[in-house]
Amino acid sequence: MPSNGDTLRYTVAILDTAVLLNYQNAGPNQTWNFNQLLLQRQGVSEYKSSSQTSYNGIPNRIGEKIADTLTIGGFELYDVYNFYTNSTTEFALDYRGAGFPTGIFFFPVYKIEAAFSDKDEVYQFPLNYGNIDTSTFQFTFSSPNIPSAPRAYYQSGGTRINNIDAWGTITTPYGTFQTIRVVTDIIRFDSISFDGNNVGIPTHTRQYKWLSNQEKIPVLTVQGAVVANVFVPGLVQYRDSIRDVPALLAPVAAFNSDSTVYEINKVVEFNNLSVSLIGGQYKWIISPNTFQYTNNTSANTDSLFVQFTDTGLYDVQLIAINSEGRDTLTRENYIQIVEPNSIKELNKFSFTISPNPIKSGDRIQIEINEQFQLFDVLIKDLKGSIIKNIQLNNGDRSFELPKVNSGIYFIQLNTSKGSAIQKIIVN
Repeated sequence: MPSNGDTLRYTVAILDTAVLLNYQNAGPNQTWNFNQLLLQRQGVSEYKSSSQTSYNGIPNRIGEKIADTLTIGGFELYDVYNFYTNSTTEFALDYRGAGFPTGIFFFPVYKIEAAFSDKDEVYQFPLNYGNIDTSTFQFTFSSPNIPSAPRAYYQSGGTRINNIDAWGTITTPYGTFQTIRVVTDIIRFDSISFDGNNVGIPTHTRQYKWLSNQEKIPVLTVQGAVVANVFVPGLVQYRDSIRDVPALLAPVAAFNSDSTVYEINKVVEFNNLSVSLIGGQYKWIISPNTFQYTNNTSANTDSLFVQFTDTGLYDVQLIAINSEGRDTLTRENYIQIVEPNSIKELNKFSFTISPNPIKSGDRIQIEINEQFQLFDVLIKDLKGSIIKNIQLNNGDRSFELPKVNSGIYFIQLNTSKGSAIQKIIVN
């Protein structure tokens, strides 16, 4: 289990078919292979003795920093920690620490050091194959009675069930380990009140965790929600070393516009759909530069209004930046600017593809007016990046989809009458 001074890195991966077909295998002497996981983000879990945090009133515990800022039910908490006791019989969550904003200039943050009335036994030792244990937990927080400060109340209680249902060998991009597997069901009810607004949130989550005595956090975790008694996986992460992937809280750049074809001198709005959990800055780059910013926007505003002054195809790029990193989305030939009255002619151009959904590597059939001359097909991912450019002869009306992972893609068909895009789902 984690101890004072541990800095444990983990990677969040894509929940693809290889994971979904592997994680459920139970029983003795299993072999689980997740070596081909596709990496997305990295995070670090840091652990300190309670005496090394700002919560000196908490007895000797191992503290895990959850977040610098955490929003619950409309109110914010700062410098949030969970504190654990680690003994020969249990690893249990029994204290929480957080800073509560008071709204008072000379006393802006009130430190909260709250104990569980019924601690949460994360693991009960020893952990042996075939064991099942059930425990309950209860935690209550009530904000201090400070004039002008918002009133907040938070209570969380429920049941934790650990089922050690398998053991064997697991392989991830980090290495190969002998493990046991713990399947954990957490059934809880959260009650939240903030300035008189009350809400109750029932949840049922499940975690598949592979534990090794060589590592202090799970070698691999698959977790998600249980809805109508059906488990829906939502996250896969594993113990890892440093990788060249974005930090967990780094931004994700995303944008769109209402259309991709406009007449010259029309104002085009770009919607910034980026995700940044800790604030961020943005930079827009459009090429070629035959355009001008309008509506008090610029290259560094969140969203963007642009008037294009020449016909042609334009690349659009958005860079999202925060303190944890940056992300860039580039959409080549994203905007097409045409002469007045040309859009009606372009709108006559449409095509269909079949089958849809389709299996990776299968053949796609194009249905289009035979008078159109076909040039090429671009296969693009959700971020607009080109995966493959397929050249077509004028008589070709089908092509083979390249080997890609399951997901949503775009097929862009370039013809003598212009370009059009269709969405395709790959199983």
